[in-house]
Amino acid sequence: MENNLSHVLRNEFEDFLAQSSKEDQEVLSSFLRGLREKQKGNYVSYIGSWLETERRFLDDGTYEVSIPIKPSIMNALNIVHGGVTATLLDTTMGSMVNLSLPKGQVAVTLDMKVNYIKGGTGNKLRCQGEIISRGNKVCVTEAKVFNDENKVIALATGTFYVLPAK
Repeated sequence: MENNLSHVLRNEFEDFLAQSSKEDQEVLSSFLRGLREKQKGNYVSYIGSWLETERRFLDDGTYEVSIPIKPSIMNALNIVHGGVTATLLDTTMGSMVNLSLPKGQVAVTLDMKVNYIKGGTGNKLRCQGEIISRGNKVCVTEAKVFNDENKVIALATGTFYVLPAK
């Protein structure tokens, strides 16, 4: 038996599909793919699954997070929304710090300064970050976002506060 929320969602979904464009359907398909990957445990956050992040450490010790450029992250100027670029920077720096901490500690963003250089276009954005300074309670990081042509489109510094995990 279907619960009330499932019924509402099913009706909203059917109404959306009846009035949707091909682009609307592609965006919805991307969201649903991300949600399924989160359900499977392939992502720890909804934002990571929505952005379809790919993460890895490079041989030189820097951390890299890449995302595909798709309609759901574009602004009205047809470039990647600045908030998505900032999220990519924050995700890269924060993940890098958290992966470097001992068990029982986590880090949260204390401060972040972003400089936008050019609009995000192409097929993929790639962000590389490194830890600049590590203290007992504070880590300072920096990261750069590159486009398909390996040109820097944004850079940031981030300060992360270390605290006990809950």
